[in-house]
Amino acid sequence: MKLKMKALLAGVSGAALIASGAASAQTRGVTDKEVVVGSHTALTGPVAPWGVGATTGTRMAFDEANAKGGVHGRKIRFIVEDHGYQVPKAVQAANKLLNRDNIFAMVGALGTPMNNAVLPRQIKANVPNFVPFTASRQMIEPFHKMKFLAFASYYDQMRAATNYFVKEKGFNKVCAMYQDTDYGREISQAVNDELKALNLKLAGESAHNPREKSFVGAITKLRKAGCQVTMMGTIITDTIGPFLTAKKLGWKTTFVGNIATYDLIVSGFKKGLMNGYYAMTSFEMIYPDTTNPEHKAWADAYQKYAGKPHNGAAQLGYGSGILFLEALKRAGRNLTTDGFIKAMESIKSFEMTLGGPPLTFGPNDHQGSTDAYLAVVENARWKTLTRPLSY
Repeated sequence: MKLKMKALLAGVSGAALIASGAASAQTRGVTDKEVVVGSHTALTGPVAPWGVGATTGTRMAFDEANAKGGVHGRKIRFIVEDHGYQVPKAVQAANKLLNRDNIFAMVGALGTPMNNAVLPRQIKANVPNFVPFTASRQMIEPFHKMKFLAFASYYDQMRAATNYFVKEKGFNKVCAMYQDTDYGREISQAVNDELKALNLKLAGESAHNPREKSFVGAITKLRKAGCQVTMMGTIITDTIGPFLTAKKLGWKTTFVGNIATYDLIVSGFKKGLMNGYYAMTSFEMIYPDTTNPEHKAWADAYQKYAGKPHNGAAQLGYGSGILFLEALKRAGRNLTTDGFIKAMESIKSFEMTLGGPPLTFGPNDHQGSTDAYLAVVENARWKTLTRPLSY
């Protein structure tokens, strides 16, 4: 009788344990003790400063939470795979994350072409694409419950910029220079669409490989077209290169990029050589010598954590980590993919990034903010010039 009772109690105890972990067993990437998330990004190659900064910032946010016990008793394990800004490597990296690592969510995956190549199989696997490091409108359009974007799309940024320089600066010879990729073509389309709305035509354009290093031919072509302003679908090295090439050739003109070029490497290159370069942005850069106590404390903490100063990508990466943690908190202990999505949709006026706009999501709106401002490099630092622009 005593043996039967012990067996019964053991069975009840086991059933209770199974019941308490049922949700975890049914949700990929979630165990009783951890949540596994991943990212495919560029730790090497032409946009490595973005990939390294972003993942370091995100990992810092997760490590801070893990040091306090995690979220609802679960720690976050963050697996990062390098694709070097190459689509085949991104597909390979994503396959590992989705199939072998069985991640719960993709956090901060970098690159428009890379995300576009991966998204179909990722969505099929029921894995949210959480705040990717691309502002392509394809990350939010068409609407899908698995897609979340934080800020204004590249398309909206560049249409607003084109509108501003035509209407406010009086330029009527607008050109485009862009990477010959999904990302670059979105910039080209935005500029052309806005010019059409303004009854103007593109004066000239030039497309290049993301790894291109020589821009004499492209700049000469745009100069012959009489471009007053060139809208850029570039990132870091292919932003600096054309700008400095134009200077070297003695061509005084205006270049305008988007948030992908809004980086400390660009503004601080050779301590002033990039002065006069414009970019659209959805947040304000924090500098190590800031007088804002909260911003200063974060900049110092990042320096201590990473062993080097932050860049814009690190600032955004940390913010995306904070936003992810907030959604996990709201989703509760019984974590499921649907519960996480509903938690994200409940977030209103949330400051994800220091210096950034408040983010609001909803059941039919997975884009946190559409605000975008114009900034310019002055004395090797970014200076915000406008309130949010529209078109």
